[in-house]
Amino acid sequence: MQGPVETTGSLGKILEDLRRLATEGSLDRLERLWMETVGDAQRASDRLGELLDVVEFVVRQERDPGRAGGMLELLAESVSDATAPAEALRLYGLLVRCFPSDKAHRAAFAERFDRLYPLASAERAFYDASGFATSQSPAQALVRLEKLLLFREGCYVNHASGWGVGKVLSVDPFLRQVRVDLEHKKDHRIAIDVVDSILEPLPPDSFLVLIHEGGEKLRKLRDEDPVTLMGLVLDTFGNPSTIKEIKSHLIPAVLDAGSWTKWWNRTKGLLRDTGLFRIGDRAPYPVARLQKAISYEEELVHNFTRADWTQARQIARQVARRNPGELETAWQKIRDRLVALSDAPNGSNALEAGLILDRGEPKGDRDVLKRTMARFRPQDLVTTLQELPGADEQRRAVQSLPETRPEDWCQVAAMLFAGKKDTLRDAAVELLEKQAPEKIQSLLRDLVRSPKSSPEAFCFMLQSHIEGSSHSSLEVFRSRNSRELLVLVMDLLDHLQHQAERKGRVGFKEIVGRVEDILGEHDCRFFLEGIQQMDMEERRSLYARLVRNESIVPQLKGALLQNLIELDPSIHHDKEAPPWEENCIYVTAEGLERKKDEFREIMEVKLPKVFEDVGRAAAFGDLSENAEYTSALEERDNLTKRATKMKSELDHARIITAEMVRKESSGLGSKLRLKSLGTGQEVVYSILGPWDGGPEDGVLNYLSPLGRQLYGKKEGDEIEAQLPGGTEVFKFLKITSHFEKNS
Repeated sequence: MQGPVETTGSLGKILEDLRRLATEGSLDRLERLWMETVGDAQRASDRLGELLDVVEFVVRQERDPGRAGGMLELLAESVSDATAPAEALRLYGLLVRCFPSDKAHRAAFAERFDRLYPLASAERAFYDASGFATSQSPAQALVRLEKLLLFREGCYVNHASGWGVGKVLSVDPFLRQVRVDLEHKKDHRIAIDVVDSILEPLPPDSFLVLIHEGGEKLRKLRDEDPVTLMGLVLDTFGNPSTIKEIKSHLIPAVLDAGSWTKWWNRTKGLLRDTGLFRIGDRAPYPVARLQKAISYEEELVHNFTRADWTQARQIARQVARRNPGELETAWQKIRDRLVALSDAPNGSNALEAGLILDRGEPKGDRDVLKRTMARFRPQDLVTTLQELPGADEQRRAVQSLPETRPEDWCQVAAMLFAGKKDTLRDAAVELLEKQAPEKIQSLLRDLVRSPKSSPEAFCFMLQSHIEGSSHSSLEVFRSRNSRELLVLVMDLLDHLQHQAERKGRVGFKEIVGRVEDILGEHDCRFFLEGIQQMDMEERRSLYARLVRNESIVPQLKGALLQNLIELDPSIHHDKEAPPWEENCIYVTAEGLERKKDEFREIMEVKLPKVFEDVGRAAAFGDLSENAEYTSALEERDNLTKRATKMKSELDHARIITAEMVRKESSGLGSKLRLKSLGTGQEVVYSILGPWDGGPEDGVLNYLSPLGRQLYGKKEGDEIEAQLPGGTEVFKFLKITSHFEKNS
């Protein structure tokens, strides 16, 4: 139970206590101290204005109007003819707000108003316009009167609908008009009865007024007191406002566009230091001014406890990276939740929590991380590491393996080397080179013997070799010449095509893209170096393999074939020229539209989202160790690369039309009814483009080995087709057009 309030001391100290209790909402204690204070009528009369400030705060908070009214009625006993008329009027106005149905208070207010303002004054005109004397809702009429009274001569006003900011030139109580000068409406007259619905009164130090006056004071605040400037912006345009909205109000009137970033980064720190502002950490990044100051540490903890894990982990990392002696209170509160989370069922979140704790704890104290890492079986740990969102976290986890998993760290590192994530692979290679060089050499020898055992690892290490990486483990690649390495790449490409035909192409698109990057990079330099070391028969064989391979995009295939022909023109002698341009992609209008839809989704949905993710992650600062930022950049780069490649493919697209279909033999756009002479089964295929579907859709890619074999045949012809399951003989029963209905 709260004790009594001490009333001894000066009236100034008592008023300070009254204001504090009103702010805290401690109305019981406020009421007791109030009764003891206003009991001395003389003392209450001397400080009437300050006492009214206290009660007005309570009234405007709408906490307990009846209790506030009772306090005012006690204070009214100290009012006499000697009381300042304005203060007495204010007292009765507050009483009307608390007790709107009390006729005595209403009459007292009207009497005091008549006594204070003469009949021919502007104030009396505003009083009449408010309807206070006859209103059924005197409290509402009083609120309107208070606003109308602001439209005195010299008052700044704003017309939000387009006339801009200006000044009240005069008030004519006889004509009942307010004369104003606005930016876009000079010497304009508005009836007093409607002026408050057309114009908004402005304080003389408001943002809009200072802009109207030239903005010099605002530019001074920009340099000397940006916190006050931000307060003016929020007061004028709304609290909270988004960073984007704030920026639009300051540029160009107060700030140049080029100086915004530097100014905002400085201002953001100053705002947080005051404890009176909260800045959102996700779009649309609101900036809010608080009624009560909180410290930066309190804000961090507040945001951490209310955020989802995606945002909370970013705050936790920020606090974990603190300098010695900083943010210790925040770290202890955040640490408790991280410790609990490190034991939670969600493996990915638990591992992240353990890594953040590892960063924030004293150096050498890795107990939590050891306990967390020990929870996983090797394969589960590899899977969980691949789910971590940031390259920095992944690398730190790998580096900790010898200490956190001493029994099987080498096994885990080998599994990461053969996994899907390049960041983890690179970290595993670096770790094995330092701690177990014989192991990484063994892994690489096996990889070169059989690239298909881990295509991603092979492409990554070969790319590192081509780019001149200093990894000591790459000696096994350096010992092979360009021809041998190219043969390994082509063998891998054939394997991937075979797998794609069996399992579907979707799962192999990314790894085939990596092989294409190796073959096409730097104007096919790697490919050229390899074929230069081949003899004629090897080049002819390679040419045939490329023609048969449908995994490679047509424009790259055309470039590789052209390089072979330029090096050895005899390769192309006596061969029928292809019936299509090798650097073009032929496809139906429907297939092209599907590809365009995929491209539009990347450009209009996925890329804008990832750019937003980059911006949101960058707002956390310290980009060198910002996992979300790194991950968002990687996703942005991948999508950008994919979009660039897709744009190039779309630029080379040619539509297959009904007019292109050959009548005398099979070709682009033909629909073929075939019969297997081995099984007797009949099948129907259309020869179309790579974006029109697959065999399961009744479509054969014209660039596929079988698609090429079917070209140029007539009804009754037979072919021996090489299929993944073996050789099969087909007979052409009927050849029609894909574009003919019911064909």
